[in-house]
Amino acid sequence: MQRTSLTYPLRVLCLLVGVFWAASPPGTARAQQDAGTAESVYASGLHLFRLGDYYRAITEFKRFALLFPHDARRPASQLLIGLALQEDKASDDALTHFEHWSVSDDPTDATRVAAFKRGELRFLQGRYRQAVSSFQGFLEMYPEGPLVSHTQYLLGLSWALDGQFAPAQQALETLPGRDPLAPRALALQTELRMAPPAPVKSPQVAGILSGILPGAGHLYAGKPLQALTAFALNGAFLAGAAYAIHEKLNVTGAILLFFETGWYLGGISSARDAAREANRQQQRAFAEHLKATYAPPVLTFQVLQTPGLGLRLTF
Repeated sequence: MQRTSLTYPLRVLCLLVGVFWAASPPGTARAQQDAGTAESVYASGLHLFRLGDYYRAITEFKRFALLFPHDARRPASQLLIGLALQEDKASDDALTHFEHWSVSDDPTDATRVAAFKRGELRFLQGRYRQAVSSFQGFLEMYPEGPLVSHTQYLLGLSWALDGQFAPAQQALETLPGRDPLAPRALALQTELRMAPPAPVKSPQVAGILSGILPGAGHLYAGKPLQALTAFALNGAFLAGAAYAIHEKLNVTGAILLFFETGWYLGGISSARDAAREANRQQQRAFAEHLKATYAPPVLTFQVLQTPGLGLRLTF
């Protein structure tokens, strides 16, 4: 009798559950299952990212984007893929990822960061002329809002690192005075104004000097070892050719003069190249100083979450 009394309520409960299940809208259970799977895959990728396991994090975020293309977190997952590639020292792959992102079709702040990253990655790679183009494109697409002043500052610094001080000053002057980067921009402008003109070695002068005296052009370009080598080689071949001709060894003398002509002309060309390289070294040294002193922090995952940037990013 007791068993019957327990069984009857259980049957009634099962019947009610079946009725409610049948009355539920079609697809509700599937939608709930998909939402749970999406949450699980995204959370797994984010957890792996925070652990520094970027390769597996990228795999999870790619799976998330493929399985749930209409999920509101898809732009964030795409941004995290690019950030993971950058953190994993695959800057070329990160740049390719952000370049393939159609930023014009998505108004979210994730796409704003993606457009900014195109310039920042080129800046970090030392491709300053291309960085300038990317930053200018960003400012055309986003004339106001988050990262605009940051982009204006990096645009000016990129011009400066490329040796173009006038456009650098113009870009830095557009930075608002209340911006956190304003003091750094003022210091950079002052250094650009006070920087003495770097001594420029003329390739033409180096070539003429080497034509007059082999090795003199290299010495002018600041390459004393190459100057000594050029002077010794040309002197040795000339001395050998003169001795051979003096001893009536005309064929040997002609061969030595033939090789000497090659050394002589090659020395003139080498002196010109040495002058050009000296100029490039001076420019690189100053650029490295500016970059080490004035480059702002990279917009990493942690930095992007700071309120001061004004971004509405939800990870």
